[in-house]
Amino acid sequence: MLVLFSLLLLTACGTAKPTPTTTKSPTPVATKTTYEVPNDCLKITILKSFPSDIKNPKFVDTNWSPAVGTDLAAVYSAGGIACSYGIQSAEIGTTILWAPNTNNLFNIRKAVWQKNNQVKVDLPGVLEDEAYAITDTARTAGEFHSWYTNLLIDGIWIQVGASYVQSVAQGMPLVKAAIQAIRSAAVAQTTKIIGCYVATLKEDKYILNVTSQENNLITGNIAFMNSNKDSSSGAFKGFYTNGILTGIYNFNSEGMHSKRELFYKGDKTGFNPGFGPVISQGNTENLKRPLSLTWELKYQYLPSTACTTL
Repeated sequence: MLVLFSLLLLTACGTAKPTPTTTKSPTPVATKTTYEVPNDCLKITILKSFPSDIKNPKFVDTNWSPAVGTDLAAVYSAGGIACSYGIQSAEIGTTILWAPNTNNLFNIRKAVWQKNNQVKVDLPGVLEDEAYAITDTARTAGEFHSWYTNLLIDGIWIQVGASYVQSVAQGMPLVKAAIQAIRSAAVAQTTKIIGCYVATLKEDKYILNVTSQENNLITGNIAFMNSNKDSSSGAFKGFYTNGILTGIYNFNSEGMHSKRELFYKGDKTGFNPGFGPVISQGNTENLKRPLSLTWELKYQYLPSTACTTL
């Protein structure tokens, strides 16, 4: 009877509806923004950070020739860039280096900075991972000709050296401007020059094929397809900074292997080659320093799909 009463009670109440359950949406995983070093000194707003008593500072265009073992050589080997600003005639100004922290580069270099009396510091108003700088006492005492700091932030190593800075506080406008120059990888992607570029002159065809770009390091292939003289083709590796693509062309021509330094000026809309006095050493041709380049406008390397033939 108890069982029958229970069944009648359930029937009277109608069909029971399941209790709705709510499924909590998974918390979205925050994606970490990655950053790349700048690639054009003229587009960086460092000059605004100079003190008002330094009148009309300018970008100082410099043909860098990094010595082996220096910070500058490490920066360029990693795909970084170096920019100088100030009054060149008065030797007043700053040189700033940016480089990706590839292969733990910052930790490798800091032994050199510590040897040069840079000490670990906490930069005011900056959330750096780590920083080293010349002490205010040492700089004021005239022990060093310039003030230096090296910091690691967002996976980028930044070095700021300035002749007019006497203390960390005085150097912070430069440091903060240098940090603001770092580009997100998404923004950097919009100025990448990866692609195929072809110049045609009568029956000759010249191909520049940029296949990869990591920060400012460039790799690709080049071919000079001539109708009335020797042709050549090979690999190209170099840098793209300040609107200039430069590097070493390793090529084979008529059964011989050679190397040649090449320069191109432009952006992803096209390039023009640069020519100048050459110094030949064995099978290697480099442009003579200081550079004296002429940009040849009749050779216009324009975007193309013809690189599939390489």
